[in-house]
Amino acid sequence: MKRFTVLAFCLMFVMVMASESLAKTKWDMHLNYPAGNFHSQGAQRFADKVKAATNGELEIVLHPGASLGFKGPELLRAVAEGQLVMAEVPTGMVEGDAPILALTAQPFISTNSKEQRMLYEMAKPTYAKELKKFNQFTLYTSIWPFSGIYTQRPINTVADLKGLKMRVYDGTGLAFGKATGIAARKMPFSEVYPAMKAGLLDSMYTSSSSGVDAKAWEVLKEFTPINIVGPVNMANVNQKAWDKLPKNIQETVLKIAAEMEDEMWNLAGDMDSKSRVILKEKGMNVAKISDAFRKELDAVGVQLRDAWAKKAGTQAQEVLDKYYKATGR
Repeated sequence: MKRFTVLAFCLMFVMVMASESLAKTKWDMHLNYPAGNFHSQGAQRFADKVKAATNGELEIVLHPGASLGFKGPELLRAVAEGQLVMAEVPTGMVEGDAPILALTAQPFISTNSKEQRMLYEMAKPTYAKELKKFNQFTLYTSIWPFSGIYTQRPINTVADLKGLKMRVYDGTGLAFGKATGIAARKMPFSEVYPAMKAGLLDSMYTSSSSGVDAKAWEVLKEFTPINIVGPVNMANVNQKAWDKLPKNIQETVLKIAAEMEDEMWNLAGDMDSKSRVILKEKGMNVAKISDAFRKELDAVGVQLRDAWAKKAGTQAQEVLDKYYKATGR
C-alpha cells in the first residue's frame, strides 16, 4: 500500500510538471538591429516585463542583429507565414508587399516625432486593416530619430547630392535618389561597412543613432541632418500565435505594449541628441541646414509624396489629406 502511494504521488508530480511545461509559451522575436541599439534594448524591456507580469507563462526571446537570417523586406511575409512569431518590422522596408504601410516613411512629411505620431495615429486603422491580410497585428510601434545623410564632403544644396553612391534602406530612399541624381542602393545595414571599404558606396542615409552603431566616423566625415523621414517600426505578432494565448495573458501583454509604445516614441528625441553629441566627439561634422536648402528638400518631398500616393491608392491619399489639414500643409 505504501509503495502504491509513493508511486501515485510520483505520477501526480510528473503530470503536474508536464502540465506546467505545456502551459508555458515561448516566442522568438526577430530584430534587425544590434543588441545595444535602443530599439533592441526597448524590445528587451518589453520582453522582461511580459515575462514578469505573466509569471513566465509567456517568454519572448530576442534575436538581435538579424541573427535569424531574415532581411527587412522579408519580415511582413515571414510573420504572415508563421516563419517568425514576432518581428520588429520597419514600415518603409515592406512597401513591396504592402505599399500603404510606407505612408509613415514618406519624405519630409513631418518635422518632429509629435507630427510623425499624429500621422501614425491617423493611419493606424488603415494599417490594421492591411496587416490583417498578412495574418498579424501590431503590439506596439516605435520611431527612429529622423534620418540624415553621411558623406565624405559637405552637402549644402540639392545639387550637391548628384553623383553620390548612397546606401538607402527603403523605397523612399530609392525614390529620393532618383529625384536628386544619387546612385542609391538598397542593402541591409550589415553590408554597409564592407561596401564602404570596397568603394562601392561613398555615403549612406540613416539616423544619428544608426550612425553611432555603425561607427560612421571611421569611413565618413559629414552628417547632414536633412530629416528626410522618422522611420516607424511595428512590433508585429502572428495572429494565430496570439489567438492561442489565454485571454488574461493577452490583456496583460496589450497593457504592457501600450506603455512601451509611449516610452519608445518619447525616447527617440533623447537618442537623437545623445547620438549627435557622440558623432561630434568622434570628429564628424554635424552640419546645419540652411533655409534655402530646406526649401529645396521640401519641394522634392512634395513631388515624391504625390507620386507615391498615386501608386498607393485612395486610402493613402485620404490619410494624407487629413494630415495636411491638421498640420496646415
